Parts: sequence; C-alpha cells; structure tokens
Amino acid sequence: MSTRRHHFDRLVLWYLGAIFLITFVGSYFSLLYLVAALAHLAMIFLVLHLTGTSAQVGIRWALRWLYPALLMIPLHYEVELIGSLFHGGAVYDQLVMAWDHRLFGGHPHRFLADQLPGPVWRELFSLLYLSYFAIVGGGFWYAWRKGWALKSASGQGISEAYLRFAFVFLGAFLTYMTIFILFPVAGPLDDRFLRFHDVGLLGPLIDRMYSLADSSGGALPSSHIGEAVVVFLLLRPRVPAVRIGFLALLTGLTISTVYGSFHYAIDALAGLVSGPIFYLAWSWVYGRLKAETVDG
Repeated sequence: MSTRRHHFDRLVLWYLGAIFLITFVGSYFSLLYLVAALAHLAMIFLVLHLTGTSAQVGIRWALRWLYPALLMIPLHYEVELIGSLFHGGAVYDQLVMAWDHRLFGGHPHRFLADQLPGPVWRELFSLLYLSYFAIVGGGFWYAWRKGWALKSASGQGISEAYLRFAFVFLGAFLTYMTIFILFPVAGPLDDRFLRFHDVGLLGPLIDRMYSLADSSGGALPSSHIGEAVVVFLLLRPRVPAVRIGFLALLTGLTISTVYGSFHYAIDALAGLVSGPIFYLAWSWVYGRLKAETVDG
C-alpha cells in the first residue's frame, strides 16, 4: 500500500501546525498554552507517523485512515482555550440572542421546551440529539469500508471517494472550529440547566458528555447540524428508505438541538445554511488540488 500522504492528511497537519504556533506564542501569557503547544506538537508527530505506515491490516492500518474522526474530540474541546487568546474568555451570546429574537420574534428554544414538556418528549429529543454521533461516526466508517471494498482487489486499499469524503468533511469541520475560535458563542446552556438538569435517563448522560468533551464557545453555527448536512451531501444515499431515514434523523437532530437548549434557533438555521456552503467550497478546493496533482 502506498505510504504517501493525501490531501486530507496535509489539511490536518496545516491546522495542527497553525494552532501549535498560536499556542506557543500564547505560552508567553500562561504555561497552559505551552502544554497545549506541546500537545499539538505530539499530535503532529503522531499524524506523521500514522500517515507513513505501510501496514495493511490491524489497528495501526485502521487508525491511518480513521484518525481524523478521533482528532475531532480534542480539536473541538480546545476551542475555548484557543479563543480566550483572542477574546480573553468573552462570548457573544447577547448579540446572538438579539439576532435570534429579531429573526424569530422570541427564543424558540424556550418555546419548544415549554410546549412539549414531559419525560417522553425529553427522552425522544435527547435520543435524536445523540444521533449526531451515529451520523458522523457512521458516515466515516461507511465511507472507509466502502472505499476499502472498492479498491481491495487492486491492492491500493482506499478509494478516491473516501479521500474526497475525508478532505471535504475535515475542511468543513476545521472551518467550524476556526469560526468558534474567532467568534465564540456559548449557547443557551443556562436555560438547559434550568429546564433539563438531571431529568430523565439520556439528559444527564449528555450533560456528562458535555462536561468531559465539549468546550464553551462552539454554538454559532451549529457544527452538529452543519457536519451532518455535509455527511449527507457526501454520501448521497441512493436507496429511498435510507435517504428518507437520513433526512428524518437530520430533521430530528435540528429540532433537538433547539429543544434541548444546546443552541439558539439561529444557530441551527446557520448550521443548515453553512453545511451546503462549506460542502461546495471544500469540494471545489479538493477538485483544484486533485487537478494540480494530476497535472504535476
């Protein structure tokens, strides 16, 4: 199997390198940023090592192609820390709440929670919120397995379709992370605490996940919704039942982010709008890079 690095590998390395430089400069203000810089340096070496592997089976081989999905966790978790270098910990929720009120005549996240009370609705929308992980994780897994099946006979081990999937999805994901760093919005989590704290079975689980692996500032646009849209556009399911089911999950995810007070309604709308835009933009970039590679 070829050990050459692909466009999505270089995209990851460029982003990690940029954050390394930012945090290294930030170490002048706090040793915490020096720790972050060293962590990014370690991630850079890890990616360089994984993308240079010649293994064709086993965990190391799987990590070579699926490591971007694993990197999403620390890269999302750090946005609050990185953003504080630019904004000193400030968030722009008051401004976004004003936009939300002007656009919708109120705050739909409060309206939905009040109009649909009770444990059944709360468990249903909590489950739909968790569908994000199935959409993104399942999308990565499906694209990888399908890509391997298409190319296994030739011994190349991966397909062009997966390379495009990984690059476009990562491009969209890293764009969202950059927005969160430059324009942090916490979202209506105070309302969530008032309405849903320790309620039901799935609600506390989600809150626990937030406390362990989420970072304040990543509300506008909703990357959960935007990334799910990108996955749908990349996979383009042809089977009608699968397509309808995917769209139903996407609709449920959109409503659940607002109902559960994870996002303002304007965040969800921005996710629905930005998803296709980022898909088209990064697809265009990938097409240009691919053409330059062929020409070269």
